[in-house]
Formats: sequence, C-alpha cells, structure tokens
Amino acid sequence: MKKRYLALSMTIIMAAGSLVACGEKNNSGNTGDIPVTTVSATEAAQPSEAVTDSPAPITVNAPVTEGWDESRKIYIYSWNDELKTRLDMVLAKYPQYRDYCEYINLDMPGTDAGYLKAIEEAMKDPDKYPSIIPSDDAVTESFIESGEVLSMEDVGITADMYADAYRYTVERASFNGSLMAVTWQATPGCFAYRTDIAELVLGSSDPQAVQEAVNDWDSFFETADRMRAAGYKMLSGPDDISIAALDQQTSPWITVSADGTEILSLDDSVASYFEKSKRLYDGGYTDKTVVGDSAWEANFEDDVFGYFGNPEFVYNEISTSPDSEKSSFGKWSICKGPVSYHQGGTYLCVGKDTSNPALCRFLLYELCCDKDMMYEISDKTSDFVNNSEAMEQILANGGGQAPVLGDTNPVEIWLDIAPDISLGNSTYLDDSIRRIMIKTSSEYNSGAYKSVEEAVGHLKEELGENYPHVTVE
Repeated sequence: MKKRYLALSMTIIMAAGSLVACGEKNNSGNTGDIPVTTVSATEAAQPSEAVTDSPAPITVNAPVTEGWDESRKIYIYSWNDELKTRLDMVLAKYPQYRDYCEYINLDMPGTDAGYLKAIEEAMKDPDKYPSIIPSDDAVTESFIESGEVLSMEDVGITADMYADAYRYTVERASFNGSLMAVTWQATPGCFAYRTDIAELVLGSSDPQAVQEAVNDWDSFFETADRMRAAGYKMLSGPDDISIAALDQQTSPWITVSADGTEILSLDDSVASYFEKSKRLYDGGYTDKTVVGDSAWEANFEDDVFGYFGNPEFVYNEISTSPDSEKSSFGKWSICKGPVSYHQGGTYLCVGKDTSNPALCRFLLYELCCDKDMMYEISDKTSDFVNNSEAMEQILANGGGQAPVLGDTNPVEIWLDIAPDISLGNSTYLDDSIRRIMIKTSSEYNSGAYKSVEEAVGHLKEELGENYPHVTVE
C-alpha cells in the first residue's frame, strides 16, 4: 500500500517517506524455512510492561547452515556502526553466521532523506537487498507503514519472546495492530541535575527529595523560583523542555476520517508547551541558549541546575571534565522529573523479500529478545536495553554506573520510569510537527506572536502549507 507519508516535507523532517516509492510488491511475506509460531495481532502489539515472574520465554534455535550458499547471505544497512557493534557480539557467539552477514554503513544521519533514499534504492538491488533495516525513532513510521517490511509475526518473533520489552517501544513500532519492528534499546528520559546546587538551594541532593521538588510542572516552576532567587538558572534554555513536554500527547495529532482524509488536530499539549517555554524565557529561569550550541554545553559547568535527557545523554553528553577549572564531574544525579517521556531509539525491520528469513529471525531474537545477550550488550555498551529482566540483573550486579553522576546508579531510576512511558497517540508526522513547533515557540518567545493562540494559529498555518494533503482543523 502506498502510504500518506509520501507527502512529508523533506526540508522539515529531512527524511521523507520515499521508501514507499518502491514498486508494488506482494505483501504476503516470504517466511522461507522459519517455523513460525502464530500469535494474534493483539498479542503481538501488547507485551507486558515489565515481567518478573513469567514462564520461561520461547527461544529461537540457531538455524543450521548446512546447504547454505552465497544466495543465503543477508545485507544489513544502517547509518552508522552502532548496530554493528551489537551485531558483532552476537556473531562472536555464533561465528558460523559471519560469512552470511554483510554490514553496510551508509555513514549519514538516520533521519536524513538520503538514508531513506539509499534504502529505497537498495530494495531494487537483488544482489544486495537490505534484509535487516534499522530506523531512527523519529522516522520509524516511514518504515513500518511502508508495506515493504515483514511484520514480526511473519518473521516469527512472537509476543512471548518480546514479553520483557517496554510497552512504549511496542506502541512505537506497531501498525494496524501488528508489531512491525523491534529494538534492543530503551531510551527513558529523566531530569539530570547538579547535586551541589541542589544541596545549596533545596537542602538535599537525594533523588527522591529532588523528585518531590520537580514532581509536576507546578512544582517545577516553584523550584525554578527558588533557583532564580539563589542566583541559578533552572535550565539552560527554554526549549530544553521540548523533549519531555511534547511527549505528552493526549490524542493523535493526525487522524483519518472514514473517507480517508487526514486531519490535523492538535491537543492541549501544544499550547501547554508554548506557555511553559514562554514562561521560562520571560521569567529569567534560563540563559536563553539553544539545545546543543556551545553556550548550552558550557552551562554544564556554570550556573544551570538541570537538563532533560536520556541514557545516551547521561553517559556520553554531560560535558564536564574532572580536570576543568569549574568541574562539575561527579556532581550530577538524576530523577524522573515532571513527566515520563522517551528520547530517541533505533528499531529493526526485516525487508519482506529477504533471502534468509531464518537468519533474520535469529539475529533479531538475539539482539532484541534474548535476556543473556541483551545483558551483555548493556554491560559492554551502557545501553539501557529493552528488556526489563536484563536491566534488573544489571542493577543487581552493580552495573550501569555513570562516573559523572558520582554515587547515583541511573539504572534504578530508569527502571521506574520506563514502564510509565506511553506512545499510544504517536503518528507518522509527529517529528516534523515538533520541529515546526520548536521553531514557532522560539519565535513566540522572541515576541513574533502576541499570544499562545496566535502562535498556535501560525503553527497550523505553516503545517497546512508544508503538508497540503492534511486538512487543518
């Protein structure tokens, strides 16, 4: 089926859904020699949030390579080597598959239109057809709604196998009631804060005490008042909240009417985001930086109390050094913050014309379902893996420590956050809409619009211009 996301604006999302431009093909799925275990679409889309006493999971036996030749080789495309590092762990355990796997690093952003175009072109190549296709969280719908990938039911990955995955990852990767992709990583968000500032202003840096101070947005702004009075900024910039605030949709932003018309209908989370960002901007609660710029990074060692981020942010992006003059190294901790949210992630699809579905099934099982392998991935890479039992074991064994946080083990916090994240209202245009929202918010903060209503009106106007196929309410 040709999907509506063909109309995505490349200049906004930088990743138009060109994948679906491939020629029409039979979508029945080539399951080859996979002994598929049947599971209903409802079951496939609803694994438990965190299973601790479930029966032993169904496992996938390693396929026998006897009789395989070059035609059974699979090609695994991606935008960088992140997946390759994890795949190499599996192949180290099962070296018999090395000659049947070729990893192709396209070396470009996963949200770039060029990546999707490259996959589209590869799908026309019978010699190097992409059997396993990673998709960035932001453009996952471009793949799972394309009609060019197998459902996990067709691949042979059942709900029982994926039972320890977090609910939101299933919601993100499901389409029409079927799970279409799986992921080895979960990306729960958190609020990272300076413990030294917390001690001075709040009287405690304990995660539970700080959580009480930022437990909801009202508490968050009350604490921001205290920070301002003490000479500190609550955040570096007003758009720092965008990650968390815009993950709170109460209804889908894109709906489809009975006649197939797509309708843009923005819920209250949009106006709420504009209001909060403007309040941060006007109230002197931030240094008015932009996420990722040099001033934003410099504030890790300056007067800013906290940042919103995910595991990757905590382990690799809090920019501070033990040797710097104003070092905040070891003076950080995390708590949940005002809301539960996620940030980023990589999902794995299987091309429907793969020459070796049995190998694809086994590799996806090892990467995204097998607790022991996922434990190893987390232990060696610091990924917060998408398996609640594996992460519980990491915590029990003292793993997951982040030196920048001092004594706090972030895994304990993320284990509490991850089950509460919900993406049940997400749609294929969300990332594009958010990009325009953040730009509009910045304009509103700078005085381009006189009210939230005017800012929302401009947002709708721009969305209508960029996506003429969508009816704007």
